[in-house]
Amino acid sequence: MSDLTISILVGVLTGAAVTVPVWFVSAFLIRRRSLESRMEQKHLSIMIPCLAVIGGVIGWRAGLTLRAIYLVLLLAVAAIVFYVDALHRIIPNELVLAIPVLAAGFGLTGAIPFDIVSSLIGFAACFLVFFIPGVFGKKIGAGDVKLAAAMGFALGLTGSLYAVAGMGALVLLYVLFARGMPLAERLKSTIPMGPFLALALVVVSVI
Repeated sequence: MSDLTISILVGVLTGAAVTVPVWFVSAFLIRRRSLESRMEQKHLSIMIPCLAVIGGVIGWRAGLTLRAIYLVLLLAVAAIVFYVDALHRIIPNELVLAIPVLAAGFGLTGAIPFDIVSSLIGFAACFLVFFIPGVFGKKIGAGDVKLAAAMGFALGLTGSLYAVAGMGALVLLYVLFARGMPLAERLKSTIPMGPFLALALVVVSVI
């Protein structure tokens, strides 16, 4: 069995295993806010294969390295953000803070490419991209702004631009194809940005 195959298999198993801490941490953070914390079986059955697939991609792209560990931890944080914000429209500050801490911690050890100047510019750029529309009455929550800024720090300026463009495309697809209400109403409704930001963060970080 080749090293690449082993890396992919380890990635798949690790991604599936990440579901366990994602489940418990999500429940803990939700319970702290006095909300319903029980994860439904259908959500769990979707999350396990999704995280397993992404874990396999991480194994393929990063192998068995410190960068792979960083990406798996980032995947766990992003999965929690995705789940909590999709269900309850909140993005806990603990998760937002974890993203730049992971990026700086692994970046300073040389495990991942890291340029503090680019990270700070990315932080500022993403903050402004989301903060300014909020000032002018667009339905963007404070949690979305903070998460976008954290994403900008983790990805740097160039990566942030790709992530914002990818997030925009995902939101557009969601608006066009989401069921349950007419298109006009979908355009006026508040869309939780956390899931799209989290997905864009993971995709750009892995690629």
